[in-house]
Amino acid sequence: MTREQALPLRRRAAGFALAAGALAGLTFVLVATNRPLTVATSLSLYLLALVAVTAVGGQWPGLVTAVAAPLIVNWFLIPPYHTLRISNRDNLIELGVFVSVAVIVAWFVSVSARNAAAARLMAREATTLAQLSEAGLREPLGDIVSLLRETFGFDGVSVLREESRGYSVIASSGPRPPMSPDDGDVSDHLGQKFILVARGTRPGERERRILDVFLGQLAKSLEQERLQRVELEAESLAKTDELRTAILRAVSHDLRSPLASIKASVSSLRQDDIEWPDDVEAEFLESIEGQTDRLTSIVLNLLDLSRIEAGVLRPATGPTSLDDVVAAALRNVDADTSIVDVAIGSDSPEILADAALLERAIANLVANAIAWSKPSPNNQGLGPTRVRIESGQTDCEVHLRVVDHGPGIPGPMRKEVMQPFHRLTDSSVTGGLGLGLAIVDRLIAAMGGRLELHDTPDGGLTALVAMPRVADGGMRDDT
Repeated sequence: MTREQALPLRRRAAGFALAAGALAGLTFVLVATNRPLTVATSLSLYLLALVAVTAVGGQWPGLVTAVAAPLIVNWFLIPPYHTLRISNRDNLIELGVFVSVAVIVAWFVSVSARNAAAARLMAREATTLAQLSEAGLREPLGDIVSLLRETFGFDGVSVLREESRGYSVIASSGPRPPMSPDDGDVSDHLGQKFILVARGTRPGERERRILDVFLGQLAKSLEQERLQRVELEAESLAKTDELRTAILRAVSHDLRSPLASIKASVSSLRQDDIEWPDDVEAEFLESIEGQTDRLTSIVLNLLDLSRIEAGVLRPATGPTSLDDVVAAALRNVDADTSIVDVAIGSDSPEILADAALLERAIANLVANAIAWSKPSPNNQGLGPTRVRIESGQTDCEVHLRVVDHGPGIPGPMRKEVMQPFHRLTDSSVTGGLGLGLAIVDRLIAAMGGRLELHDTPDGGLTALVAMPRVADGGMRDDT
């Protein structure tokens, strides 16, 4: 925007130039053609020139033309020529009317030109305010600063934050943004130790109002960013507190129970006053071994989860045979796998995965399915239900399904059980910390796959593992 004024200096200069040219040209034509028109008609032509001069240059060129035109007409076009005497009373009246009309026309045309210029300026201001309003709703701080520089034509604009050892730049625009308040020609505080600094021409009174709107929008944007950071910090603290509570609740139960069992068995074996039968000692030792394995599994799951959450897990993916991985996973399942039926087609394509990590994930899913397939107290005579492992494929993925016929997981709870330390019930038959599905989900995601939980058609849960397949050329098929 330009400074507030009636018309630019260039327009006024053009008006004076047009006045000189129009008066000289019109007079030359009328004199050279031996004055063919009446004085009234000639004055009408000069009036038309005056309107054009005023429209271009404003009030002052118009007033100069209004004074000069009758003098020129009197000197060149009214007898006696080349004198300012007027012998005809009608000519005097005509010149008087011309001067009056010329002054009025010049004034009205000048006012109209000023109003048009003011309207254009207000239109630009309205457009700027509209753009600023939209920017404040959806654009970052840097875009508002860029809009400010473009609007006022500044060489550089910066939003600075005052710190103990100087100033830091929060947002900037321009080839040479100011680095401190001393580097700029305009400096305004935005509150909260923030300062707007701009290098360039100082804004006028009218422009200052627009600049104040920019200052308010920048202050609002800075406050919104601060509130967003506070919200993120509060959300992070809430999640941390929730995780800490879940860890304490799970660990207090799932670590204390095996430790108490180990302590009781060891204390019993160390009693010198009692001779335990061999079978009882074997039970004690079996309990110690089983509870130690349980503790080891809990600690390993905690370590695995911490590695995954810390982002230090780096899968070594490559072409992998799904059949080989499933076979290895079944050998490492610490449960009775005789109820597991495997139906993986011999034509199943290779997948892109880390064989060791995928083996652990599948073993975890199978162990979970077996645990939930054990007979309940109401059907002890029926025996465990079968668990099925089957495969399928699409154009770009290979699907592995671990199907059980246990109680299943209700739909609204499936996202929760994917989170650490969330279990289906407090009396989980697996007796774990609720890390199994969370670890499986993150292991599979780290390899570029995904884990989905679905209902088994005749009751139970189906865990679907989708992994990217390898094309015939040995590369991943992304078609």
